[in-house]
Amino acid sequence: MPEYTLNYYIRSNSARGYASFFESNFSRLRTVVRLDGYPSVAVADIVGNICADALEKNFHVELIHNCLDNSLEGVIVPEKSAGVINFPLYDEEEFSVAAILNDENLHQTFAGLEAARRHFAAALEIHDRWEQIYISNMDFAAANKLASDTIERVIGGNTLAKKGEQIHRFFGAATMDGSLDYIDSLTSHLAKRYFIKGRPGTGKSTFLKKIAEYACAAGYETEVYHCAFDPNSVDMIVLRELGLCVFDSTSPHEYFPSRPDDEVIDIYKTAVAEKTDEKHRSEIAAIMTDYKAEIAKATKQLARAKRYYDEVQRGLLSKINAGALGNMEKKIHDKIFESW
Repeated sequence: MPEYTLNYYIRSNSARGYASFFESNFSRLRTVVRLDGYPSVAVADIVGNICADALEKNFHVELIHNCLDNSLEGVIVPEKSAGVINFPLYDEEEFSVAAILNDENLHQTFAGLEAARRHFAAALEIHDRWEQIYISNMDFAAANKLASDTIERVIGGNTLAKKGEQIHRFFGAATMDGSLDYIDSLTSHLAKRYFIKGRPGTGKSTFLKKIAEYACAAGYETEVYHCAFDPNSVDMIVLRELGLCVFDSTSPHEYFPSRPDDEVIDIYKTAVAEKTDEKHRSEIAAIMTDYKAEIAKATKQLARAKRYYDEVQRGLLSKINAGALGNMEKKIHDKIFESW
């Protein structure tokens, strides 16, 4: 059987607007089947059948999830250098027909998504205030040394005789059901996991970016997982050729060591002035309350968008001929598995 099946996202409704890493994941493939506006139930059948066949043939599988409701929206079969991806009607393509369709449910879907992003943006401004507390108490020299020491331990002088590559993704998403992640799926077959602990503003993302840049320069394929809330930040680096990952294991994706070789790297203890948490306890509590309130409002708007988009999909499904859809599924399946 294959060593692993990966689950991840390539899109996010973030505090900085709609973000997509479609190109990073699909431009490297020889065969790409692009579906436009297929109902999610049809996509799930197409993806599920490809996945089942790939696993039966002992191929690896990468399953791509929708950032709104966590449904399946794509699949990549690396051994075939082939993949399928669905672009929902609410996807923000520059020349999408959705923009000119006179469909009130679709208009309400866009309105819900835009409202959610406004609340996420408000939450990011609050989060920036939270970060300033720790930035003003940081020992940046100590943080830089910790990053250099970690790079030495993780990669050292190891290099590969090939050009490195970065692949950008999200391991989680802010969905209509709240924050979800696939860290377990992405790290289950790695021998070594480094858990980064810290606080907002303590440089966890900068720390991870330095490792990613060094690894790529050393010839490694580097999976770079961005923060779904703020895509400018990085939350995890995976180096499968070295069998390891380094990730930000703080809320909302807080994990703790559970294997013998798991290791914690604590930036807060190393580079933040003692008792910063205690000195700013009241201020931090107030910021957290405001932050969580905005996130809750955003989540509510995502659920609203999903309700309206369900109505759009019901309308589409009523017009689809089951036989024609079955024939299309077969053509897609054949194109994936007949590729080179």
